[in-house]
Amino acid sequence: MSRASTFDVLAADYDAVFTESLIGQAQRRITHKWLRPLLSGQTVLQLLEINCGTGADACWMAEQGHYVTATDGSAAMIFKAQQRTAITALPHAPVFQTCSFDELQTAFQGRRFDCIVSNFAGLNCVSPAAMKDLSVQLQSLLKPGGYLAIVLFGKYCWWDTLYYLFKARPAQAFRRWTNKEVLVPLSPTVKQPVYYYSVKTFTRFLSPLQLIRKKPVGLCIPPSWLELYIQQHPRFFQTLVKGEDILGSMTLFASLADHVFLLFKKELT
Repeated sequence: MSRASTFDVLAADYDAVFTESLIGQAQRRITHKWLRPLLSGQTVLQLLEINCGTGADACWMAEQGHYVTATDGSAAMIFKAQQRTAITALPHAPVFQTCSFDELQTAFQGRRFDCIVSNFAGLNCVSPAAMKDLSVQLQSLLKPGGYLAIVLFGKYCWWDTLYYLFKARPAQAFRRWTNKEVLVPLSPTVKQPVYYYSVKTFTRFLSPLQLIRKKPVGLCIPPSWLELYIQQHPRFFQTLVKGEDILGSMTLFASLADHVFLLFKKELT
């Protein structure tokens, strides 16, 4: 399970570029807002996080008192996540494991989880053909009555559309609207195929899981590519954060946001 991943190239700088950025922190706060109701009960849960990156969400979920197993296909990301837990006092430290999406069922054969979490568009890197198989794996790893919480890219992000139209770059403005593979550069030499799914399409992949909640993440808070501008305009950013708190519960706008939070539930029988 230690094969190379395209995301290895991001691991060294990922926390500085996104996790600790103003936009990254603000959007993560929103995802935690939508996850918190699942984790705030008295029961200690068994949680599986996939595409965990450098472990920020896994550590937060462990801080809520739950047992967390966190995986990523990038060994470099897992190494950074293990470094994070080494300097963080937690009641139950997360267990980090290098594991790609197609290895999940084998790696956790015989185990079942109360909730599986995928934050910040990891599943947008899975092709439609591969998503069908991954759906089967994820459902097999959920307990009856368990939850699957996923944060995807919003397909019709208004920030992308308006900004790049203003810059007279229509191809970039509508890149999320396509149903085709989009190659996104992770470095000057590495590109990652990304697929922008509508909520309807993604829900169909996960049938018979039931979609019980969808919420915008980054409706007013912009995408991370605007981080430099946001750092230079802190008052404007605080206005956007307040706007997110006001408008961020409006399901109608979910697909217009930078990301969309989707919560699915597995039937009891």
